[in-house]
Amino acid sequence: MALGAYAETLPLSKLPQGWQGGIEVQCREGFCSGEGAVLLQINGRKHRLPADFFTFSTRPDSGNTPIPDPITVDDFNFDDRPDIAVPRGQQGPYGSWSDDIYLQTEDENLLKSQELSELSDYYMGTPEIDRKRKLLIVYGKSGAAIHYTAHYRVTPDGSLQQVYQRDDIHGGCKRQTGIKIEETTISANGKQHTRTRCLTEAQYEKQIKRDLEETRPRRSGNAK
Repeated sequence: MALGAYAETLPLSKLPQGWQGGIEVQCREGFCSGEGAVLLQINGRKHRLPADFFTFSTRPDSGNTPIPDPITVDDFNFDDRPDIAVPRGQQGPYGSWSDDIYLQTEDENLLKSQELSELSDYYMGTPEIDRKRKLLIVYGKSGAAIHYTAHYRVTPDGSLQQVYQRDDIHGGCKRQTGIKIEETTISANGKQHTRTRCLTEAQYEKQIKRDLEETRPRRSGNAK
C-alpha cells in the first residue's frame, strides 16, 4: 500500500449464522490491501487469523451495492460446517493469490488445513466447490499453451485424493491449430486411465462454454 495508508477495521457482510467479524487492513483513498488480519467471533469464541489481502475497493459500485468481502466462506471439506479461506499474498503460480484455509471443528474452533492451503500454492486461486459430487476443483497453466484442471476429493481422515486431471494443450495435435485434451481419471488405489482427443478451435470453444455452464452454479457467491 502506498505512502499515506492508514489502518482500518472493516466489517464483514456475508458471514454464517453465529459468526461476527471484520478485517484489519491498510487503506488509502478507498482502496485497501496488504498485511492485516481477519477478526472473527463464532458463537462467542474469538479468532484472529493473519492475512495478506489483495487490493480491493471500499467504494460500492453503484447505489447500495454491498462491498464484497475479501475472504471466502464455504464448506471446503463437506462436513456441513462453514470454513474460511483467508488470502495470504501472491504465492501461487504466476503471481496468483494463495489462501490459508481454516476448517471449523465440532467445538467451533478453526484449524488451518495444510493440505487444502497448499492447493492454492500449486494451482491458481481458491478451490471451487462441487457440492453435488463433493469435489474441490482447481485450475492452473504452464505458459500460454497448456491449461490444466484437477479434481480432489476429501477423504474421511481429512486428507486429499486427486481423482481427475485434464490438460488442454494448444498446438498439441497433428493439425497445427488443434487443441489436444488429455483426461486422466485416478482410482482410490492409484490406478490411472487416460483418454486423449483432439479438437478444432471451434469445437474447443464449444467445449469451454459447456464447461462454464457446468461450473457456474458451483462457484461460491463471495469467491475472489
